[in-house]
Amino acid sequence: MITANLVLMMIGLLFLLIGLVALYVWIGKSKTIAVSVPETIETFESLSNIIKNRSSSTRELNHAVEMILNHFGTMNAHTSGKYKHLLEELCVHPRTDSKLILRFEKTLRTNNPDYTHEIEKSLAVGLAKRG
Repeated sequence: MITANLVLMMIGLLFLLIGLVALYVWIGKSKTIAVSVPETIETFESLSNIIKNRSSSTRELNHAVEMILNHFGTMNAHTSGKYKHLLEELCVHPRTDSKLILRFEKTLRTNNPDYTHEIEKSLAVGLAKRG
């Protein structure tokens, strides 16, 4: 009889141990919360530096152009020189392609009809440097 009680007690302790381990694992998983790391703040200057950097990849160039056009696509009298210089830099970048250049130029002209002549002139200068 003592042996039976001892075996039942051991089985009960085994189930208690399994239950506690399962509870510990379940609590550990529920605390794991996906924390989204905030992306770096992209400014016009940081995106311009990506385009000016000769070792930037095609993917980085596409991202930089897309972000500039989406967030900073409007020119004014103070920033027109920066955009013109940026278009020229994009034209001579070793990893750019014609589609990216034309998309950047066309979107700038569409968003800034007052600066169309200056944008086209910058495109011509940039493409002349590319040759």
